[in-house]
Amino acid sequence: TDFKLYVRDTIDHFLSQLTILQLALAKKAEEHAEVVMPGYTHLQTAQPVTFGHHCLAYVEMLGRDVTRFKDARKRLNECPLGSAALAGTSFPIDRKMTAKALDFDKPTANSLDSVADRDFILETLSAASISAIHLSRFAEELVIWSSAEFNFIKLSDSFTTGSSIMPQKRNPDAAELIRAKVGRIIGAFNGLSMVMKGLPLAYSKDMQEDKEMAFDALDNYSLALAALTGMIEDMHPNKEKMAKSAGGGFSTATDIADWLVRVINLPFRDAHHVTGSIVALAEKQNLRLHELSLDDMQSVEPKITKDIFNVLSVENSVKSRKSYGGTAPTEVRKMAKKWIKSLEKQT
Repeated sequence: TDFKLYVRDTIDHFLSQLTILQLALAKKAEEHAEVVMPGYTHLQTAQPVTFGHHCLAYVEMLGRDVTRFKDARKRLNECPLGSAALAGTSFPIDRKMTAKALDFDKPTANSLDSVADRDFILETLSAASISAIHLSRFAEELVIWSSAEFNFIKLSDSFTTGSSIMPQKRNPDAAELIRAKVGRIIGAFNGLSMVMKGLPLAYSKDMQEDKEMAFDALDNYSLALAALTGMIEDMHPNKEKMAKSAGGGFSTATDIADWLVRVINLPFRDAHHVTGSIVALAEKQNLRLHELSLDDMQSVEPKITKDIFNVLSVENSVKSRKSYGGTAPTEVRKMAKKWIKSLEKQT
């Protein structure tokens, strides 16, 4: 019963922390809805997106984490008090009254299961593991973005440290430690799973091993949430560097293909081939796509007109992605405002 009360309170704390982290990201998204950056697949430049859109991706991830913790809380909120050693008791107790007094929804329905159950902490550790993976992915991006090679963001001394012998360095220690915490959290889930997998009903002394690993994992998950929230509030995007990188790697090639389909009615498989040839031509001449001449493009596809240059800038590319959930600044602002309104009510 005590363990369930602890886990329930801890989940409530996590839900508060997650809301604050989501709100920090949503506000950052609204503030930087028009900041263009490269979007990646395979860590290769794919298409231009906005920094705000990227931040909102993690708001969505964390939103799913919230629902998992809420589901776990709902399932654990049954009171085992009164199950005794394993068979219940002959004393005239009122389990419904004690469950209500401790703010549980109801008493557990089977005394054997009540004593043997550790689903509630396994499910909480599972939710924490999935969420920790999300935190770790963003932490990895912060490490990459703050490197000299990318230089997409700046972090203050509050979340970085200098090198012991190289004074020019600013190492993203907090992000690196967040990235490492996921191993301890998933390790706790796996460790307890291994403890429970072979136990007959009802109680075995093996089950006292649930506490140490759970306390450690949940404490470190809470610490990671707090650290990442601080880093989000602390980071400042390097807008010029992001915009410059967004135009690299022929990132608007898909916009050419879309234009060929939309304007001159080419089947997409043909548009894909034409676009590939245009990219190869630009690569051969060491030019960006918007630097090619109209004659160059028409040498690949004669039906191309000068209007195609309207889709070759990264700004126009992102503005055109107005579909629901797209990266267009108008969509990003709309979604950010929606999240901020909802999250501020919760806080």
